[in-house]
Parts: sequence; C-alpha cells; structure tokens
Amino acid sequence: MTPDHWRQVENLYHAARDHGPAVLEGTDPDLRREVEKLLAQDSTGKILDRGAGALWDELTQTLTPAPAEPVWAGRRVAQYEIVDKLGAGGMGVVYKAIDTRLNRLVALKFLPPAMRHDPELKSRLTDEARAASALDHPNIVVIHDIQEVGEELFVAMAFHEGVTLREKIAEGLSLIESLRIALQVATGLAKAHENGIFHRDIKPSNIVVAKDGIVRIIDFGLAKSIETTVTLDGGARGTPLYMSPEQAAGKAVDWRTDLWSLGVMLYEMLNGERPFRGGNVFQLMRAIGQDSPPP
Repeated sequence: MTPDHWRQVENLYHAARDHGPAVLEGTDPDLRREVEKLLAQDSTGKILDRGAGALWDELTQTLTPAPAEPVWAGRRVAQYEIVDKLGAGGMGVVYKAIDTRLNRLVALKFLPPAMRHDPELKSRLTDEARAASALDHPNIVVIHDIQEVGEELFVAMAFHEGVTLREKIAEGLSLIESLRIALQVATGLAKAHENGIFHRDIKPSNIVVAKDGIVRIIDFGLAKSIETTVTLDGGARGTPLYMSPEQAAGKAVDWRTDLWSLGVMLYEMLNGERPFRGGNVFQLMRAIGQDSPPP
C-alpha cells in the first residue's frame, strides 16, 4: 500500500466515521473494501482510530507487573497451582504457578475471560505453543505444555525471574548493554528463522532480561510458517510501533520483518525514542512506509 493510498484510505475512513458509510458510494472498489474493513475492525474496539499516545500507553503496559487477583491466587488448574499474576496483554493473561508434578515454577498464559470462546484466538494460542515448542534455544522461552481444562485454554512456559526490555529502556541502557541484548535477540531469532518460523511481534515487552543477564524472546503468539501471508482481512497482526513497512501495509512478510522490528528496538535502546512517529495510527504507518528516521 503506497503512502498516497494510505492518505486516501484515511480520508475516506474519517469521512465514513463522521457522515456514515453512504459517503463511500461511487468510490474506487479497492479503497472502499479497505475502508469497510477498517470500520468493521474499529467497531470491535481495535486500535485503528486511536491516537498514537493512547496506543503507546496501552502497549507499554503489556506484561508489566500487576498485583495478584484474589480469584486466581491459590487456585489449581490441572497440575498447576497458581501463585500470582505476572501481567496481561492483548493475547492473554500470564500467571506465576507451581508445576506440582515436577516441582518447578512455570508461567501460565491464559486467554482473557472475554476471549475464551473465540475460536481464532484459541487457534492462535495453540499455534504459539506448537511453534515455540519446536525451538530449543537459550534465547527463546521454552514451552512445556498446552492444555484445555473446562473453559480454560493455557500454555505452560518456563519461568524466568527478570524484567522486560521495556523496563530496561525506561531505566536507560548503555551502548554495551544495548548491543549485548540485541545480539541475544538476534541469535534467538536466527534459530527460529532456521526452522521456518518468524515472530511478527518483536517489541520490548516481548523480550525478558533475566537477573543473570540472559535475554529471552517470549510470546510467539503471532509466529507463523514462512509460507503464511499477512492480510488486512485478518488484521495486520503485530504492534504498529515496530512493524515493518510490508507488515504495516498488509503485504506478505518473511523473516526480514523480525529484523526490521529488532532494528527499531535497537534504535530505541540507543536513543531513548522510537524512530517513527505519528499523531495517530494512520500517520504512524505512513511514516514507517516513507520517512527516514533521524540519525
């Protein structure tokens, strides 16, 4: 999708929001289809018409520490005894738990209550487990198990004490620290790419830096085989702030989209700011497609 195409879609989108879908009559069929998709996604509460500031606030909350929920604390699901809540994001809620069979700490990732009955989300979480379980690498979080108990679908992952890269960036990183982290992320991605798997949502909140300095990639919930394409029909999956131009435009992507996201992340680690900005998601995607970041 060219920058000019994005501008036309944006203008029609806002016109339809303000004056109703009748304004789309007589417009180019391709443009109309794109606008109708965006309107449909927005009606379900997605981010397409949200300001970049609000989007940023939401995204930086992903997997940040949160108090335990009383309804879950002490609850047992299968062989897992839940201790407390670690955080939540768009793809699920994560809890610290004890695997009573093997006597080890694990992280359990559940679909949020409002999404438990969504077949697509359940399928995506299952894909995450299958994709990540095939990867055996020190810079990728290990998947132990996937289960469905009653209405609960969850993935059991290795638990690592540490903080997200988002938190590390907020504290400030030196050049050496930034390069050490980026090297480990790149090494983990290389392993995934060798197996025909790419992440498609590399961002600071999906990187955990353990107390021992080991960096691990989490949340392969958007990982797909390299034969899969990204289309706007299913939503351009991923985080707009770190999307490659092809991913933002809804085009087919491959392993290079992860390298783009890693580059954006490294820029932010070194500079304290992201390379691409915009007042809303449309402007942000246009910037990704046509702007050169400040040196």
